[in-house]
Amino acid sequence: MQYSINHGPSYPSLDFVLDEGETVMAEPEAMLAMSTSIEISSGLGAQTTSKIWGGLRSVAAGESMFTAIFKAKRAESFLSLAPRLPGDILHLTVDGETQYYLTKGSYLATTEGVKIDFTYAGVRGWMAKKGLFLMKTTGTGNVFCSSFGCIVRRELADGEKFVVDNRFVIAFSSTIQYQLVKAAQGLVNSYFSGGGLVNRYIGPGVIYYQTRGATGAGLFGKMFDMVT
Repeated sequence: MQYSINHGPSYPSLDFVLDEGETVMAEPEAMLAMSTSIEISSGLGAQTTSKIWGGLRSVAAGESMFTAIFKAKRAESFLSLAPRLPGDILHLTVDGETQYYLTKGSYLATTEGVKIDFTYAGVRGWMAKKGLFLMKTTGTGNVFCSSFGCIVRRELADGEKFVVDNRFVIAFSSTIQYQLVKAAQGLVNSYFSGGGLVNRYIGPGVIYYQTRGATGAGLFGKMFDMVT
């Protein structure tokens, strides 16, 4: 399997050249173009270790219940995927030692050997506008995330703390801890500064965040964030 990220930075595509029998799982409606030798199917929570429950948790995490499955019927089959929003595509390599948490709306695709499980984020996740569940990678292979705007990489040393507005977080290492905190002291300061509740991330590990917020603005946007 070969892959490349092309046509960036604003409107990139994720392109694969697959050998016979190789499979890519992706967000529905991500397919841009493909060879006639690619077979498409769908699965309920296909990228998870639990099918029906995984599909329901996928919705709770802000993702689609179903996953598109692309399988090559012969060698050198071409597949091109595209995100829904203009921005970067992030490639993450996962294995027995390196895993990541993904936030809602960031999942684009995975290769064989990778599963996405869902971790209950509790009140912290809901209040932080990231939903009741976070996605966590398991297994070995490649994970691809999409963003709105450019993606910034920040590496944290052991014990180092860093604050990111939760609307902008794409992914972070499973070794990182996070705490829900107020961006500003006092209700008035939080309101007029546009802050509110944010996450404080504690290393070691890497955090990726986007330079634009993909959700709506104003009261409706805030209500939508809280519900989803």
